[in-house]
Amino acid sequence: MSFVPPPPKSRHWTFTAAATTVVTPALVWGIDRSYRSTDRCLRAHGSWIGDSEADIPDACSEISALLGMLALIAGAYVAATAITGLCVGVAEGRRRRGFGHRRWFTVTVVGVVAPWALAIYAVGYGIGRLLRPPAADTSWTDGRDAARRTLEFLAQGGQLGTVPAPGFLTDEPVHLDARLHYARHYGTTVTYQQTSALAFGSAAFVTGALLANAVGNSNARSRAARLASPQWRDHELTRVVLTPTRTWCYSFGRWLSFDHTAVMEYHLDPHGVVLLFADTEPLRLTGPAAWLHAVLFAYFRFGASALTTVSFLLPISAAQSPGTAAATSPATSR
Repeated sequence: MSFVPPPPKSRHWTFTAAATTVVTPALVWGIDRSYRSTDRCLRAHGSWIGDSEADIPDACSEISALLGMLALIAGAYVAATAITGLCVGVAEGRRRRGFGHRRWFTVTVVGVVAPWALAIYAVGYGIGRLLRPPAADTSWTDGRDAARRTLEFLAQGGQLGTVPAPGFLTDEPVHLDARLHYARHYGTTVTYQQTSALAFGSAAFVTGALLANAVGNSNARSRAARLASPQWRDHELTRVVLTPTRTWCYSFGRWLSFDHTAVMEYHLDPHGVVLLFADTEPLRLTGPAAWLHAVLFAYFRFGASALTTVSFLLPISAAQSPGTAAATSPATSR
């Protein structure tokens, strides 16, 4: 099983294409049907739909009210999609993303069923391209650079310094005090209710009711199984403190201690690190300081002489710039 979180995917274009494909034809059909029905009703009573001075007969009031309601819904729908398209266009243009995320099929679908939305999106995209792009988040780059410098410094025989840990009381020196995303991987028990249907009437009605009940029970069972399956849980941005022998995580109001000698596997990925144990759930730490945790963990667990050979540090070693070295012992406090 892979413990690496999947890369985030943007699905708003797929959702927009699917939603507009359903909503736009439905509104057009409903308004056209209501308009024709209202026109026929008014003509049958000696009037016509464009006569603003004529009173609407009681027989035509319901269908004319439906036409008015559908017209209001259509106006709100057009306004909402236009505003959304403008905002999304400005945001994506400013971030210098490809037009429509380069998802040409869904962009074409949106252009066919909601051309006004795509046109306003294009205007917003152009405006966004004229704006200054948002400042890049350098925290990840800084964190990985700190890990690389620390790895090279320790591998060359440098002495690791300590960092202050306000409010944290321990007999050991603290070498990392950072904010990281914390999660644990485990399954759980989920309860759900099964319903029983009791229907009377025609055979078709009874059959439909029983099928609907079976589908509902199946969906509830599938949802419970999905929620109960092993997955990352207890997500929290928390304080992480590393000492020579332990990693401490402040999770949901209490300090949890993870003994370094109890770690059976250690994995590093672009998002963070994963620690696997023999008798407790896996731990994932994600954030800019996660790679530095990997370097310090390897240093205290295997010693400085093993830093260049530990397998999970190879991505950091391979990314080192030749000829660069840290002048002093790095210290991280965030």
